[in-house]
Amino acid sequence: MKTLYKQYLVVTLVVIIASLGISMFLLGQLYNNKVREDTDEKNVEIAHEVIDMIEKRATDGIDEYFHSIAKFGYQIVLVDENKKVKSFGTEFSKMKLNDKMIDLVGSNGIYHGIKDYKRNFSIMNHYANDVQNTIGLPFQIENKNYAMFIRIDNASSFTEMHYLIVGFLLISAIVIFVAMILLARQLVHPLKQLQRATEQITQEDFDIDLKIDRNDELGQLAIHFQKMAQRLAENDQLKKDFINNVSHDFQSPLLNIQGYANVLKDGENTEEERIQYLEIIEQETKRLSALTKQLLLLSSLDQKNLPIEKKTYSLDQQLKELLFAKRWILDEKQMELLYELEPIEVNADQHLMEQVWDNLLSNAIRYSEEKGKIVVTCSSKANEIIVSIQDNGIGIPEDALERVKERFYRVDSSRSNQSSGLGLAIVTEIVKRHDGELIIESEIGKGTIVTVKLWKS
Repeated sequence: MKTLYKQYLVVTLVVIIASLGISMFLLGQLYNNKVREDTDEKNVEIAHEVIDMIEKRATDGIDEYFHSIAKFGYQIVLVDENKKVKSFGTEFSKMKLNDKMIDLVGSNGIYHGIKDYKRNFSIMNHYANDVQNTIGLPFQIENKNYAMFIRIDNASSFTEMHYLIVGFLLISAIVIFVAMILLARQLVHPLKQLQRATEQITQEDFDIDLKIDRNDELGQLAIHFQKMAQRLAENDQLKKDFINNVSHDFQSPLLNIQGYANVLKDGENTEEERIQYLEIIEQETKRLSALTKQLLLLSSLDQKNLPIEKKTYSLDQQLKELLFAKRWILDEKQMELLYELEPIEVNADQHLMEQVWDNLLSNAIRYSEEKGKIVVTCSSKANEIIVSIQDNGIGIPEDALERVKERFYRVDSSRSNQSSGLGLAIVTEIVKRHDGELIIESEIGKGTIVTVKLWKS
């Protein structure tokens, strides 16, 4: 498997090599189009100056003169009409003269070796220590023909400053490469942690502890990954709780139905007992039916495939009808009902919102003591519609205010037979689908206020 670390190093090396190659190519183009001709012209001027001075000397003083010129950093080769070759200064590593150079003796031409030399790769021709990479001029002293080939000695022109520059570039390249390796490790190390954490999650092990302390995008990724792992752990626990709760909520009424069905088989039951047992069976079947409907509704809301059929209707009328339908329960518990409903039109799914008000009002009645009081208000403010249902019941602990919106969560497990624990979860999803807000405020022993905020159409 190709690791990211290796790929990063390979890419770094490729970029460095490619950069060097492109730089060499561009330098070569600059050298061929500009520097080569300039260098050739400068060396021609130098050669003319040397020839002008030497033609004023006697033949026996030529060697001394060329030696003195060579000491100033030049490589010189002298060819006479007998093809005898003399070298002054640092000797060329390649001393083979071509025909054009030999034919220069006794002619009037100029040998442009620097401009025409093309033996090596582009710019490297400039540094070729070859006698053919020179400038040549013919001259005559005392009726004797000669040809001089001259160029600046690269070794002497390469000063201490050049060595410092080259050393600086080499050290910089090494430092950059080492820095890239360290940077690659810094980048890859947290990614390896994330990779191991991902593998851990695939094994359904959500106990993730990422030790990544960074203030960049990788640090943010680690934080969100940690939160995701925690959320997955919570969802996994919720899934297990969901299965346990559903099993319990289905099993309890089924056992009651089975038990009372067996009792009914006994022919010694009185008519009154038989009717009582049948009523219990009927209640349990209704309970199962309600639980099934709630589970189906939640499943549809989760999958986002439940159509929201919004229309404009009278919200206050919907609340009045619901309050009237619950009147018998309120009378049975001798509860006081107060309501103040402002005439308001709302654009929402009428059936789903009925589920919201029914669940909230049922909870207010269920968790209130006898002779309690429920207050329902409906009002509008700016662009908001606010519906509030308040009771003076048992209340909800502060640490459970958010959890009551979770599925099957019950503050008091001893009251599990009173509620499926799905009501507020359904309310939360429906309100969310309407882009609304659900606010729950409560105090133990004093009651609960549930507020739903919706946008005006």
